Amino acid sequence: MTTADLHIHTNFSDGLNSPEEILEIVKEKQLKVFSISDHDNIGGYIHLNNILDEDDPELIPGVELSAGQGSEDIHILGYFFDPSSDELNSALRQFRHKRNQRGADMLNKLKEQGINIPLELVKEFAGRSAIGRPNLADALLKVKAVNSFVEAFDKYIGYNCPAYVPKHNITPKEAIELIHRAKGLAILAHPGIAGAGRYIDEFLGYGLDGIEVYHPMHNSRLQKSYKDFAEKKEILITGGSDFHGRQGKYGQIGSMPIPDNTLTLMKERLSILN
Repeated sequence: MTTADLHIHTNFSDGLNSPEEILEIVKEKQLKVFSISDHDNIGGYIHLNNILDEDDPELIPGVELSAGQGSEDIHILGYFFDPSSDELNSALRQFRHKRNQRGADMLNKLKEQGINIPLELVKEFAGRSAIGRPNLADALLKVKAVNSFVEAFDKYIGYNCPAYVPKHNITPKEAIELIHRAKGLAILAHPGIAGAGRYIDEFLGYGLDGIEVYHPMHNSRLQKSYKDFAEKKEILITGGSDFHGRQGKYGQIGSMPIPDNTLTLMKERLSILN
């Protein structure tokens, strides 16, 4: 298994750590390769890439696009894309605007539940990122409406809860095509979550390049199942911790080792596509 982590979030989306802090953790873990893959945002990658030293670990361009299939959230990871792509950056700006609008809508729903949270407080938690549900959870904790981060999701802002508002998503097909037009690879993130795995064959028809087999929420049985499937279909196998800086369903950086040939195979496929 290789010393890489291809799924890490920063405070440019819903992670707690700055890109600089992520780099320090990556060095402590002695990883050779890593990817900042924030939700609908490549600002963290660009920021860190501009300050990396020559002897630092290799940083791969990454992003996690939020898409929707029916009522289900589907996340498509993009890797090795051109970060200067005008089309990609324009789309990401639109996505961030929609995230902020969704956050405001959820605050209105919380108000209907008798919980008044100032928008400025949520923006304070969001920092450099667009508003996400973790920021709302932090705000709910701050005003003592809940006793834990998990309770915020379970009681108010989780799926089918009183203050939940669905995302304004693009389709998985559009996400895959957007990444490809930016000359990147499109990978289905954590297919074992929220039923995303049932659509893999359909997404392969759109040009999906691979699946994230190694993820903290995939047990050994799921990992083997997806690994066997990927090998049979001759598609890429990736993995990562999905690190957010929070305890719970997310892993710690470097906790999900991936096969030694992962990066080589990704670069080979990239050369074929481009």
